[in-house]
Amino acid sequence: MFKLQCGAFCMGVGISLFSAVVMADDDGDEDRRICNGAALPILTVADFDGSGVVDQNDMVLIKKARKRENYYAFYDVNVDGKLDKDDIRRAEMDIGLQSTPSDRVLALLFHRVKQYQIMDSRQEINATGFYKITYSLAGHGEHWSNFIDGDEETFLRPAGLNVTKKDGEIKGVYWAIDAVPVFENGATDYPQPGGEWETQRVIAYADQPPTYTGRPDETWHTHAGLCITVEMLDQGPDLVLNQHTTFAECQARPSLAKDPQTGYNSWANLWMLHAWMFDFNPNGLFANTHPCVDPDSPPEHVINGDREVPPFFNHHH
Repeated sequence: MFKLQCGAFCMGVGISLFSAVVMADDDGDEDRRICNGAALPILTVADFDGSGVVDQNDMVLIKKARKRENYYAFYDVNVDGKLDKDDIRRAEMDIGLQSTPSDRVLALLFHRVKQYQIMDSRQEINATGFYKITYSLAGHGEHWSNFIDGDEETFLRPAGLNVTKKDGEIKGVYWAIDAVPVFENGATDYPQPGGEWETQRVIAYADQPPTYTGRPDETWHTHAGLCITVEMLDQGPDLVLNQHTTFAECQARPSLAKDPQTGYNSWANLWMLHAWMFDFNPNGLFANTHPCVDPDSPPEHVINGDREVPPFFNHHH
């Protein structure tokens, strides 16, 4: 996992606790999608239990979901924002059909994280062990982390949640794993402290992210040279994010959260993935942004500052 560059703010559990996500893909299509535009259901067929085939057990699940007062997008077959007889009728039309391997994995994920769909307060989120670790950004909201305590992150154990600033509603989950950087001088990963790499910008990654679902729209994005500090702002101490910094530039920034042992600020290179499981996203289930989520918050690209974005990372954004 994460190496010595992670400061005290990481609390010893790896930089997967932090996230700031991209605003658009390289064609900019995500920024042009409108809130509440047409979206697809989460599953291709109504295999809600992930058994591999649509059967009466799945009908029991959707009927139970409809009887509850809480809304679950997972069962909303016709993507109209409510659960009613039409969803059940459409689900029944799938009886006997086999689901895709991706459907089965997504069903497992939903049943692992479904309790977050109905949470609507920060107090509830805190009670489950999640903590806010970024301010709100347009298209993503606030990022909350579960502080995994060093356990390996898996598809069924995502790193965190995307939460709206105003209402404290959870819109999706996300994963964040360390990437292997390629520096301007050709070095890869992190050599010993004090080397030339500390002043070199990251221009690419030497690895690839995992594939959790096998779906072609499972789109991971990158964060390179992400510097995470806690600085004194006008309203008091707050988290500050800067991207495409060198390690040395990051360490030169003032911070209230440097590691007491190393004196380092947190500096990271990440692969990240979102799954908008709880609110249909016109951009897609795994899109980097959601046009309905905190659209009035600052855009993500402000954390790039005036630093040049290498072509490799433009491609992944």
